[in-house]
Amino acid sequence: MGDTEIRDRYRPAHFDAERYSKNNLEFWTPIMVRLGRIGGGTRVLDAGCATGGLTASIGEATHARVIGCDHSNAMLDYARTVRRASPARWVAADGARLPFADRSFDRVIASLVVHQIPDRRRALGEFGRVLMPTGILVVRTVTPEAAARWIPNRFFPSIARAQAARMPPIRQLRELLADVGFAEIATETVVRHTRLDLGDVERVFRIDVADRYPFLGQEELDRGLTNMREHWAIHKGDCADDRESTFVIAKSPRAR
Repeated sequence: MGDTEIRDRYRPAHFDAERYSKNNLEFWTPIMVRLGRIGGGTRVLDAGCATGGLTASIGEATHARVIGCDHSNAMLDYARTVRRASPARWVAADGARLPFADRSFDRVIASLVVHQIPDRRRALGEFGRVLMPTGILVVRTVTPEAAARWIPNRFFPSIARAQAARMPPIRQLRELLADVGFAEIATETVVRHTRLDLGDVERVFRIDVADRYPFLGQEELDRGLTNMREHWAIHKGDCADDRESTFVIAKSPRAR
């Protein structure tokens, strides 16, 4: 592992509370449903589902037949426990080696996960393999530039650089999709304007520093926290983060 490599290590309950809060799901679920054209009975694979918040939310909103897939047994155990009432199924697997037959799904969604997959080309090929000829893939990602701007990343240069370095440029992602046969590749950018509480941001960030950013030195940590607090003071506590996500939507390789 490199000296400035981010560890994708999460505490399931912490991850779930941050990523799949009620407000987050109310904002992102309708967008995913619209872009994926998901309806009742649609067979949906949520690749990289983590603790399953989005998986279950899509199922509840549409009555689609959803399967959440993730390589982390800890995340899936949390999903099975917390979302036991959901009809969603949970499957442990690597995104680059999916344990599903060809043409098993009408839709594949991959939300904020492609950047974590070492062999992206193979994973995208797998997504195409399990899609029906009329299937649609919906990828939610973040551009390198947007990742560096997010709060609190912008106050910690080494984290901003590390986050930007691992996010695939949209042009590269489109080229990979085309290379493995996806058709009619389109993009849509969505910006979420979120008011932030300094105490909450610091609390979450300190957990992430301990779990995910071993390269962050004490000097940069102290300086970044000071700059972040000054930023809040200048804005008189009314601070917001415009978080930009990019969706890449593509039709099944068999659509041609």
